[in-house]
Amino acid sequence: MSLKFENVNFSYGKKEVLKNTSFYIPKSSFFVLLGLNGAGKSTIFSLITRLQHLQDGNIEINGYSIKDYGKALRDIGIVFQEPTLDLDLTVRQNLYYYGSLKGLSFKDTIKSVENEIKILELEDKLDVPARNLNGGHRRRVEIVRALISEPKLLLLDEATVGLDLKSRFDILEYVRNLVKRKGVSVLWITHLFDEINENDDIAIIKAGEIIEKGFAKEIVQRNNQENLVDAFNTLVR
Repeated sequence: MSLKFENVNFSYGKKEVLKNTSFYIPKSSFFVLLGLNGAGKSTIFSLITRLQHLQDGNIEINGYSIKDYGKALRDIGIVFQEPTLDLDLTVRQNLYYYGSLKGLSFKDTIKSVENEIKILELEDKLDVPARNLNGGHRRRVEIVRALISEPKLLLLDEATVGLDLKSRFDILEYVRNLVKRKGVSVLWITHLFDEINENDDIAIIKAGEIIEKGFAKEIVQRNNQENLVDAFNTLVR
């Protein structure tokens, strides 16, 4: 199992945000966490990445407890919702800097992701300052950066928000293909229904609770609806 998120409760002061929340991501799989803004998705992301302290429950990454910080986070790649590139550095320098944090030389940093750079058509962008890239290319660079050192689990929090339709689906297709090509597991956090296929394994979250889990088409059938939007609206109203 790439990720176990079991019986997690979390509160900001007296405000309960997650309520006995559980879901599981098998190895080499694409998993979607779907919910409206404020449902608890970002809190889940923050707990997995240790930006928030686990209060109650259990989180394991590739068999290691999140409490074992070094081992649990060693094999994950992270793409945050908010942009995190240093805009004053070139693409190459952004990658070099991150690689150095992972203990890689400049040469090994680029070598570890050179194939992904080609696939994402960033070869001619390496020496361009990040501030001169459009939103889609910046996001591609952030994904490449997350793949340095070849993580086994890739976390993406609303990775396509604010991008044009073509950029959104190019990135989504690339991430889906990563699962097939490299066997990486993906947690794709979104509120956008058009990013979900009928065969996707998903969990729907509302007010900090997982209210439905399973393959998208099964959720639609179980709720006697014609599509996921209608099933979702039935569940959350």
